[in-house]
Amino acid sequence: MDPVTRTRIKAAALILMVVIPITLATWAFQVAVESGALFNTTNNGHLINPPVDITALDMRDEDGEFQFRSFEERIEEVDADDYVPEPWLMVMVSARPCDEGCVERVRSLRQLHITLGGDMPRLRRYFLHAQPSELPDALRTRFREDFPSMGLSFGDSQRMESGLSGGGVSLDLQEDLYVFIVDPVGNVMMYYDSSHGLREIQEDVERLLEFSSLG
Repeated sequence: MDPVTRTRIKAAALILMVVIPITLATWAFQVAVESGALFNTTNNGHLINPPVDITALDMRDEDGEFQFRSFEERIEEVDADDYVPEPWLMVMVSARPCDEGCVERVRSLRQLHITLGGDMPRLRRYFLHAQPSELPDALRTRFREDFPSMGLSFGDSQRMESGLSGGGVSLDLQEDLYVFIVDPVGNVMMYYDSSHGLREIQEDVERLLEFSSLG
């Protein structure tokens, strides 16, 4: 069997074993949210339906390289037996200079993460600086000292807004802070703005993890 055929078979196996179940679970979660079955009334955050791929967030590292690829690209390099699901992501996005109010929001999200207890490993936090250059040195140093478990990214706000518009999401990254929830396959499925309190986000995240059992 030639390498190309072998790769395609592995990809197909992973799709059957991983993508379909997670996609169905994500869809079921959305249906439950919209019907009120999951949250009794409604979710606190804004549901993105259909979800958009994580690549729409344009998340880059210090070298300007994409931190996340599409699921299809990732599985080409992994054997079905070795595949390990990614954690859920909670990504805070700001296109403005991160003042003390912004830092306090970062701190509150860390506290939310801690309250998850045994579910902490199922979620990873990121701060996404929505600018075409990385965080200022002083802020990057502060974040790494104060929030060492939080990933740091930067990306162009216009590309983000354009990519998210495919899911019917209209944002103003220059005027507000946002928090996005991303599932283990890379579907950006829900977001919050600065009007949402910590408790509202926490309620959704806890119920989401309980309902999904993914990541």
